[in-house]
Amino acid sequence: MLYELILNLLFILVGIFVHHIWAEKTGHYQSKMIISVVFSITIGLCIIFRFHESFLHDLKFIPFIIGGLYGGIFVAAILFSFIVLFTIFIYGFTGSIGTIMIIFVILGLACGLISKKFIDSKLSEKLTIMTCIAFIFTVIMFLWRQNEETSIVHTLLYLNFPALSMFVIGYIMESIRGTILLRQQIAKSEKSEIVSQLAASVSHEVRNPLTVTRGFLQLVLEDDELPQEKRKSYIKLAIDELDTASNIINDYLTFAKPAPTNWELLDIEVQLNQIEDIILTYANMNSVSLDTEFASCIIQGNKQQFHQCLLNITKNCIEAMPNGGVLSIYTSIFQHHVLIQISDTGVGMTEEQINRIGEPYFSTKEKGTGLGMMVVFSIVKAMKGTISIQSKVGYGTKISLRFPIAIPK
Repeated sequence: MLYELILNLLFILVGIFVHHIWAEKTGHYQSKMIISVVFSITIGLCIIFRFHESFLHDLKFIPFIIGGLYGGIFVAAILFSFIVLFTIFIYGFTGSIGTIMIIFVILGLACGLISKKFIDSKLSEKLTIMTCIAFIFTVIMFLWRQNEETSIVHTLLYLNFPALSMFVIGYIMESIRGTILLRQQIAKSEKSEIVSQLAASVSHEVRNPLTVTRGFLQLVLEDDELPQEKRKSYIKLAIDELDTASNIINDYLTFAKPAPTNWELLDIEVQLNQIEDIILTYANMNSVSLDTEFASCIIQGNKQQFHQCLLNITKNCIEAMPNGGVLSIYTSIFQHHVLIQISDTGVGMTEEQINRIGEPYFSTKEKGTGLGMMVVFSIVKAMKGTISIQSKVGYGTKISLRFPIAIPK
């Protein structure tokens, strides 16, 4: 009989775990329908594998009590209906079922009525309520069937095991619920922190060029004797600062907006040749030579964003070589994927800096915002690719991009 008792307890514990996994995946933690379905199945298993023919048939009242306390009268009514129909279906209608059902009606009403107050109670209060209800129900069932002969060992086991089981089950349920709520709070706080960091970063970086622009325009407006050459120089600097602010906003929008739906087929060789032509002038200005070798294959993505991704990376690589160097771009094909390797001979990064690449506020450049690499990570993810970074201080950095091939060429 102890084996059937433990088996009933196992059914209830499995039901609790299934309930929380299901509720967490669907996001409906207080869904009464999920509670009703899971605990109905649990009750059915307890009825089928009952451990004794006498006063305490099984532990079906434990999931019934839990359902009523956490789901209210609605769930208690569904579970009660299931108990009645399933018991009659399995074992037929007997004279004692009517009396037992009256007890279950009272039990369900009591649990349903205190449900709201129960959910708002402390852990110790919840465990006390659940354990007391289980013990009282067990005692009532024992007194009702006391004319049946049972040994002292069986009596003590039946009177204490359900209450002890309820205490353990209640503690496990509350522990899982507390873990889920804590995880939700952490996720919300992380999202709020990221949003606040992005907002502060963008506002800070946009304010700087706007302040500079305002200063130059104020000089042009107030100083009528300013030479024409100086005037043009100030206006040009103001326009450059406005372009800087515009680029920062574009980077932020690219990171924030969802993945593009208007994807197209891109030839890696053609796209990289175009990017090489774009960065060639900037590389020459910084005494950086290009070493490239491109393979021809087709990937799926957004052309504009793909260019922005590669331009952000190559621009960072060139700026990481203040005294000149070599920027290498190679592609290779393996296992239905194309690998794009971009490496420089610049200053390199530490392990800590590599791990922080892509975070807002973090940049290895003196005037960097970190938004550029955030955009890179966002675009690569949207194109179903992966990115990895290898670097060593004083030896340069290698960034590897891997994309699935759409149509092998």
